[in-house]
Amino acid sequence: MTDTAPRVSRARQESEDKLVQAAAELLGEVGPRAMSVRAVAERAGVNHGLVHHYFGGKDGLLRAAMKQLVEEHAEFARQQSGGSPVPAPLALTNDQRYLRAVVRSVLDDEMELARMELTEGVSVPRGALRHALEMRKMPAADAETKALLAISMAMEMGWAALEPFLFAVAEVDDADEQDKVRTIAREYRRRLAQGAFDGQP
Repeated sequence: MTDTAPRVSRARQESEDKLVQAAAELLGEVGPRAMSVRAVAERAGVNHGLVHHYFGGKDGLLRAAMKQLVEEHAEFARQQSGGSPVPAPLALTNDQRYLRAVVRSVLDDEMELARMELTEGVSVPRGALRHALEMRKMPAADAETKALLAISMAMEMGWAALEPFLFAVAEVDDADEQDKVRTIAREYRRRLAQGAFDGQP
């Protein structure tokens, strides 16, 4: 009898993990509005009734999935930057699951989900902003610092979301040229972020 509880607990944890993983994938593929509980359960290979039982419904599952994506993204950003609070330029290109989930959440006007990295206290851009304020010995960000950070983020997210299209528009056709253009873009992105630290746009 003592083995029953751990088995049930393990089975529940496995089902929850499968549901969260499936929801995290579908968040980026179809967005929070179009994502259905049945589609998540089908992908997870579990009964759809478990979503309500474990998470209280679709909203609870969405929050759990985005929380997982936020935590994975924060760890990914730390690794890519070598532990620096300043994210590595264009690193978001290699974190498509998180990027797509955030973009689709914004497009679906699900800002609570899109802002989850803020509510969880692991925001990569906010960490960079705090670092910029320390470097500039400022008690709070002024409009210029905020603008530089926002522009840097826009470039990072835009590049990550649209790179194939950007290459097509700019007629960047072969792999060698793509690497060269990426290198130049990384340097521009790095300079934008640096502007927030030294006050020079």
